[in-house]
Amino acid sequence: MKAEKTGRGRVPLWLGLVAALLLVGIGAGLPLLLMERPRPAVVERSFVSYMEGMASAGKLVLVEARERLTVSETTPGLLFGDGGLGRLLSIRSDATVEISAWADLSFAVDMNATEGWAVRYLASDGGRLELAAPPLGMLTPAVLTETVEVRVADRSIFLDEARLVESARRGLTARFVEAASAMTDDPGLRTRAAEALADLARAFAAESGIRMKTVGVVFAPAED
Repeated sequence: MKAEKTGRGRVPLWLGLVAALLLVGIGAGLPLLLMERPRPAVVERSFVSYMEGMASAGKLVLVEARERLTVSETTPGLLFGDGGLGRLLSIRSDATVEISAWADLSFAVDMNATEGWAVRYLASDGGRLELAAPPLGMLTPAVLTETVEVRVADRSIFLDEARLVESARRGLTARFVEAASAMTDDPGLRTRAAEALADLARAFAAESGIRMKTVGVVFAPAED
């Protein structure tokens, strides 16, 4: 007697083909799904590494400018010198030295100040990167020595003008650092620095294939 054949335990050919196509489709689409929804922690670490790679000596320069800075220094003195006669008569002969020059300024953030960095990536709403950066600082001004101009006001023939000028020149860079440091609180400069950092974030997103619609940047207050 011949055994009767039944369809039990057999998968129809068309159903197997459909299942195979589904598996192929899922495998091909998985990388795209991962790109559409990147893991926030991976994005945050990758972006910090990206910025570190662009920093020079640990400083990430965001704004460069050439400014004319002017500082003045008053040197107290006595008309007849600091000897007995001068102190007796006590006739003051102060002199003010005003010195100005053009300087190249670079405003930057410190990549080594890791405690000041915070990066957060939100994949929703087209992607958003939120950055909390260290205080905006500056590098030592590069003074263009050929542009230095010196003026001595209220001078006396009894004062050594050359000595006053030389003293002012020696402290020029330090005084310019003080004058330029005050610029880091300027709202316009801080806006330019924030825009520069946001542009770096967008460039990173474009190179990495990460969706990023908006970028928010906040600088920490300057340290006392």
